[in-house]
Amino acid sequence: MLKGFMDRGEKFDATDRVACVVATVFKPTLYKQFVRPWERMLKRWGASAFHATDFYNGAEEFKRDTSEKKKWFDEDARQIPILIGENVTRILCVAFRPDEFVARASAEWKGNFGTDTHAIAAQLCLVINGWWLQEKKPSESFAYVQEAGDESEGKVAEAARRMRIDKGYSALIRVRSFNMVDKGVAKGLEASDFVAWHWNKHYMDRLRKGYPEPRKDFAALMNLTERQGKVQSAFITGDKLNTFFEVLERARNDKLKEKREHANAKAKGQTAQ
Repeated sequence: MLKGFMDRGEKFDATDRVACVVATVFKPTLYKQFVRPWERMLKRWGASAFHATDFYNGAEEFKRDTSEKKKWFDEDARQIPILIGENVTRILCVAFRPDEFVARASAEWKGNFGTDTHAIAAQLCLVINGWWLQEKKPSESFAYVQEAGDESEGKVAEAARRMRIDKGYSALIRVRSFNMVDKGVAKGLEASDFVAWHWNKHYMDRLRKGYPEPRKDFAALMNLTERQGKVQSAFITGDKLNTFFEVLERARNDKLKEKREHANAKAKGQTAQ
């Protein structure tokens, strides 16, 4: 059973708005190897949980008000990408423009899965991870964790539930469980928070201005994970959004067809007996 941790980030200004949901996936043994040093890092700060916004801005539990804490920050900023990159099995970053997505989604999609932007992004993660699992690890499945307390918590949970009971999508996404937990309980959520914060900042502050090179700490994570084929990102906008809907519908229909054929073959076998 693969452990999946999903967290959302969103950033906007007067001209643009982007949403990003990150799913970090760990094998159980590697997750334990990630958690132990991560918790030691937080304990040094006296922090209950890692918040990338606070960590990089030197706020709340991560105030850099002494020379010692400034040293800690420098050390941890270098170490965090390594802790995540060496232990994570997969990083999926799904980004899109919420207003564009809602405008182009079919009436059937909206009727089945709603228009809440957080819930939409969560569904995209489930689907894309399902495609990956089908290709790489067809015998396994996912146990997902989402952070509780978000204003869209109920809609995300309902969206996941509806996908899990849909005969076409359930076979695709391979989700055994989908649970909400409080901040600080599941450290994998903090790994996803780190990636989401960096992706949004990279897009809003650099890519739009023609600077493709990411910050050093984000680049360190990407270099480590990309070399090993651990990371996948999708910015689903423009023509890619139209293609996504077409491919998704085909995938769902294919699964429904497989189920019908299996049921028919089973019925014929029983009749023959």
